[in-house]
Amino acid sequence: MRLLIVDQDPAFRQDLVSLVERDGHAVTNVASGAEARAVLEQEEFDVLFTGLRLDRHSGMALLADTRHRWPRMSVVMLTDSATVEEAVRALHQGAFDYLRKPVQPAQVHRVLELVSQELALRTKGAPLRDPVEYARALAAEGGYEVLLISPPPPPPEVEGVTHVDLEPADPVRIREAVEDFAQPRQRAAVVLSAVEELLARHREAEIVALLDAVRSLLEGKGPLAVAYDPAKITATGVLAVRASIASLDAPATLDSLANPIRRLVLRRLAEGDCTFSEALEAAHLDDTSKIAFHLRKLVESGLIEHAPEKLYRLSDRGKGAVAILRGIDRIDSEQAGSNRVFAWKSSSDAAH
Repeated sequence: MRLLIVDQDPAFRQDLVSLVERDGHAVTNVASGAEARAVLEQEEFDVLFTGLRLDRHSGMALLADTRHRWPRMSVVMLTDSATVEEAVRALHQGAFDYLRKPVQPAQVHRVLELVSQELALRTKGAPLRDPVEYARALAAEGGYEVLLISPPPPPPEVEGVTHVDLEPADPVRIREAVEDFAQPRQRAAVVLSAVEELLARHREAEIVALLDAVRSLLEGKGPLAVAYDPAKITATGVLAVRASIASLDAPATLDSLANPIRRLVLRRLAEGDCTFSEALEAAHLDDTSKIAFHLRKLVESGLIEHAPEKLYRLSDRGKGAVAILRGIDRIDSEQAGSNRVFAWKSSSDAAH
C-alpha cells in the first residue's frame, strides 16, 4: 500500500517509516499539515497516518480536509493518552482508526490489515469485464434489447445495443432514459458503466435509490448490470452498489458494513448474544474506548440492541445486515438474466 505519515516528531516518523517499509509498503513522511496537503496534491495514497498535534494546524483539520478532497484514503490518527477523547471524536468525523503512542508494531500491522480488507472490497468477488462486451453478450446470447449507459465517446455500433451517454451530474436523466427504453419492450436489459462517476458527485443513498428505481423499471423484463472502476471507487461505494443490486436494505447498513471492526462484531453476534468483553475479543481490540465507539455506532444504526444483563444482540435490521455480509460475495453473477455487479475493464486496457 501507499502510506503518508505526518507527525512533528522526526524520530517517531522514522521509526514508523522503518516499520512499515519492512512490510513492503511505499512510504512518504512529512512534518506538517501544509507539507501533507502539498504531497497529496501530487500523489495518491491509500493510508494517511497523522498526529493530532501538527504545527499551526491540527490533525483534525487535516482529517476534515482529506475526507472532503481525498475520500478514498483511509485516515489513522496518532494520539497519546492525553488526547484519546479527541481521537474518538476523530472516529465520529470519519477517521478509519487511531493508534496510541508509542505505537506497537502489532497495532500498526493490525490497522494496515484492516485497511487492506477495506481496499479488497473494491474488487473482491467482482471479475474484470468490458461493459460493451457484456452488453453484446446480453443481446446476442440472452436475447435482450440492451441499453448501455457509459461515458462518451460511444462504442462501435453493436446489434441489439442502444447507447446513451452517461451524464454523472444528472442521475434523473438516467432514470428517464431507462424508463423510455424499457417501457415499450418485453425483454430489456441495462448495463450502467462507470458508476464511480455518479458516486463521486452524489451521496451513496441517492445512487442506491437510483439503482432501486432502475431495477423496478426492469422488473419482469431483464437484468441490470453495473460496472465500476476499482481504482476510482470507495469501499462503501462498492458495498452500496452490491447491496442494492442484491435487492437488500442498503441504506440502513452501509456505514457499519463498510467498517471491518463492525463487521467482526456483527459476525460474532450472528453466533449469539455477547458481552462487551466478548465483542472486544471478537474485534481483536485491546482498547475499550475504541470498541465502545463501534458498539455505540451499531446501536445508533439500529443493527444491534443493548439487551438486559449487559448483553448485546442483533436486531431484526442487524440480521439483515448479516445477510448482506453473507450475500455480497454470493451474488449470482453467472446466472442468465440476473442482476450483477462487475469491475470495469475495457478491451483496450486488457491488451496492454
